[in-house]
Amino acid sequence: MSIPRQSRGRRSAAVLATVVAILAAACSPAASQAPTTQPSAASQAPASAAAGTKHVSIVNKDMTDDEIKAAVAKEGGLVVGNWTYAATDEIVKQFQAYVKTTYGADIKLTYAGTQSPSEYLTKLAAAKAAGDPAQYDVLAVEENYWYDATEQGLVDDYLPSGLIPNQSLVLESFQHVPTSIAFQSTAYPGVVYNKAKAPFIKSLKDLADPRLKKKVTLPAAGDITAGGFFLGLASELGKDYKDPNQMKEVVDWAFTNIGPNVSQYTTDQPTLQQLFESGSADAVAFWNSLARLEYLGGHKDAALLVPATIYPANGYLWIPKAAQHPVLAQIFINWRLSPEVQFPNAWPIDHGKWSELSEGFLGPKYVDLVPDWFKSDYFTYFPTLEQIQTSFKPIDWKAYNASAKVFQDYYKAKLGQ
Repeated sequence: MSIPRQSRGRRSAAVLATVVAILAAACSPAASQAPTTQPSAASQAPASAAAGTKHVSIVNKDMTDDEIKAAVAKEGGLVVGNWTYAATDEIVKQFQAYVKTTYGADIKLTYAGTQSPSEYLTKLAAAKAAGDPAQYDVLAVEENYWYDATEQGLVDDYLPSGLIPNQSLVLESFQHVPTSIAFQSTAYPGVVYNKAKAPFIKSLKDLADPRLKKKVTLPAAGDITAGGFFLGLASELGKDYKDPNQMKEVVDWAFTNIGPNVSQYTTDQPTLQQLFESGSADAVAFWNSLARLEYLGGHKDAALLVPATIYPANGYLWIPKAAQHPVLAQIFINWRLSPEVQFPNAWPIDHGKWSELSEGFLGPKYVDLVPDWFKSDYFTYFPTLEQIQTSFKPIDWKAYNASAKVFQDYYKAKLGQ
């Protein structure tokens, strides 16, 4: 089996049917039916601009197409902070080709990747304190990091913008105007397990089963992968994630009961895939997209444990203050939201990489874009748009961040870090 070793994203048909059953309990539209909810026009109106121009946010200018092309050529490139996608090279290639075709400029997209996005905030905060320009032009990471960065005064306003007409395709519930917009709708931390070797796994608490001795991985401390795992476990244990003391109890429960089964605490995906594919681990805690990547890549026993309570931690696009390439930053965001990138059906990538990049519907305009090869199975792997809107439990990020500062440090201390 050949599966890329550098990915993120973030389900065997039988197991993934479970997510449909769970979500269908809340709503049961026909699989192919598009919900009637439409994006609100109130916040979607493009910024006003003089005739023949587009109003470009951040630079705060009404610019003609020729002026925009000149600005793109002058900026010459941009830096995007994201995760470690398997298809990173193709993302770079496709965006650079898009800019060449649309704006006539040869530019360089530098695509930074990490599974610990807090690193980006640390660097941005240091740059701000030193009075230096931001090291990144776009951040494409989980929603909690946008909230944290906003609290630190690191996030610029850019919505609406004449360079981002695709904002109108995205449901208002996936937007934080004027500072960020989602490019995912179904991402959450979960557990990928081998259904042939560990068919008894039905809940996160089942990771404590002694049959899993040294066959489990749990996330490293400090970031949302671990935080999301503990949110799910807290729900199963009847604990309130907003209370840091209760979350300490959840961490203690995990160490006492799951700890004997843990072989590694890591969020390094190449390591997780190597352990899982070699049989050294039968259950790995990571992101739900890993199950699709493994299954569609040929690991037919790869299955996803669907938590009883699903807390999404979707990726959001935002621009740091003092970004050095604000025009290209907005062009990248618009491109990332475009139907042909949300559903990269024409890209020369395998189905596993496709399923990692495409993370659910952002609005009704995307619903009809499921590729032919996936149409019969798509709603086994993904919820409908109506289910996304009604069955995922939103996270109170302010409360989560306050609690996480305590229980993540506690978790680190338990790990001896």
